[in-house]
Amino acid sequence: MQHRSYRLLTVGFLALVLSGCISLGSKPKVPPDAGVWRTASGGEQWESRQRLVTRGGVLSLSGVGVQEFFLDPQDARAMYATAVGGGLIYTYDAGETWQQVGEVGSSAVTDVAVDPRHTCTAYVGVSNRALKTVDCNRNFREIYLDSRPNAVSAIAVDGVNSEIIYIGTSAGDLLRSVNGGGSWSRVYQFASGVQWLHFDPDMPSRAYALTSSSGLFRSVDGALSWQSLANGLKPYSKGQEILSFQFVKDQENTLFLLNRYGLLRSNDGGDTWHPLPLITPPLSAKILAFAVNPANSKEIFYATASTFYLSADGGVNWVTKRLPGRAAVPAVMAIHPLQPGTLYLGLSLPPKK
Repeated sequence: MQHRSYRLLTVGFLALVLSGCISLGSKPKVPPDAGVWRTASGGEQWESRQRLVTRGGVLSLSGVGVQEFFLDPQDARAMYATAVGGGLIYTYDAGETWQQVGEVGSSAVTDVAVDPRHTCTAYVGVSNRALKTVDCNRNFREIYLDSRPNAVSAIAVDGVNSEIIYIGTSAGDLLRSVNGGGSWSRVYQFASGVQWLHFDPDMPSRAYALTSSSGLFRSVDGALSWQSLANGLKPYSKGQEILSFQFVKDQENTLFLLNRYGLLRSNDGGDTWHPLPLITPPLSAKILAFAVNPANSKEIFYATASTFYLSADGGVNWVTKRLPGRAAVPAVMAIHPLQPGTLYLGLSLPPKK
């Protein structure tokens, strides 16, 4: 594995990390305990993974609201995470320690894509720019600049050829580069902004895109043409309000998604969807995060603001457990395909009243 260097925190991110400090003269308050947590026991025990390594010493992520996880497809110990309010951190030791991407600073990150064939190559969307690193976050260069603010909303690497990169924009443009970001052309135009773009890791020519007002789309020709999957979600109230989406490896053509209705499963690549039988009725409890074991799709996890749920039989029966942390709420879960026994949980700070 290549050597990874530490980077100095920016002032903006430091302010975010230390936002739970107590002011003089006030009654001491216990700050929320957010950040990153990990379990290898189905939620029986949780391990805090909050060590943020800087040149000035070791800080804690417990006061940082985690927004999203991004996994390295070929390295189970490598992961990126975005922070609420801006900033990007990463780990190369399965969360034992974290570092900040200095070039991003406290800017809001819209998306991260790791090259599935080159672990030290990654792409980061920041407002109207796309950045690229080929040396494990030591250095970044700008590969795309849009004249519109907050334009770069999604980034993906082609499932077959690492030189082919895609950018989705908030205006609905789908851009493609065939030379690793050296130049770009528009290959498709959606009617609304692209929120995310994912290639199926087991069927590289198949991709899925979520748009802001037109819903979910699927491509079977490498993102050149697209078919709406809206009809399959029509039976479910607010079905197009998709919060999370996941592939699994043990069942062909099987997908899971979390939307406002609940947790849905498709066995035909997204043509039709079926709700998982949850303890709480559809639309009655707000599910904030979910994950499916990619190696065993019968093992399903989800969380509401107060409770962690686990099913080992595809949703027929559920076990409930307490969440870790203190006065924080779930934001994201992730299970790496190469390490299916470990679940990562990102907690966020509760909204201010």
